[in-house]
Amino acid sequence: MNHFLAREGDSNQGFLNESDSHHASRVLRLSPGEHISISYSDGIVYEAEIETIAKKSLQFKVLKERRRQKSPLLQIGIAPTKSNDRFEWFIEKAVELGVQRIIPLLCEHSERKVYKRERGLRIMEAAFKQSHKGFMPDLSEIMELKNLDKLELPEQRYIASLNSSERITLNEIDFKQPQLILIGPEGDFSPQEVSWAEKQGFKHLDLGPEVLRTETAAVQIAAIAQYEARQPE
Repeated sequence: MNHFLAREGDSNQGFLNESDSHHASRVLRLSPGEHISISYSDGIVYEAEIETIAKKSLQFKVLKERRRQKSPLLQIGIAPTKSNDRFEWFIEKAVELGVQRIIPLLCEHSERKVYKRERGLRIMEAAFKQSHKGFMPDLSEIMELKNLDKLELPEQRYIASLNSSERITLNEIDFKQPQLILIGPEGDFSPQEVSWAEKQGFKHLDLGPEVLRTETAAVQIAAIAQYEARQPE
């Protein structure tokens, strides 16, 4: 069953946007009466029936709720990698694993200074549809690390850097409560950035003795967060 991100509607009836309507009618060749899977990115996945379909508009009626997904609690602040493909691979996996928010960071040692958010949103939506998710993460505009204090930050805040400060491990994080984890660029965070993070209440995080690629570290964290959040109380 094809899965779509519904743009407007409610638990009874709704619509797809022009792009998805075109894809459903012209590429997938769907017809009125056929069933699709939809979500409004509110955590609920519905089964719906197509009522009317045209190149620019698909209207559906909701038949039943298929499942509910808990809202992810993990926010990841991450410096986009020099290779755009690697960063976009992370974005795709973040959707599949379940991340609440992705914050691209502009750091002193960043090799990529610009990130096209619109392209990232397209990749996220494709992953959302492929994996039949109930939530799609928020994707922020790229921002300097020092501007993070303008956001509403969770109480649990961690920075994964390569300095020699005392650290906590991933199994010490309460993944059932909101958390923000920062991952730096290939050249790591600068001493000034680490000092700033410490003043903002970020604790140092130990990801093990190996030096992981930026996107590998982020996916490792997202996978562990998903697993831990699903464990019974």
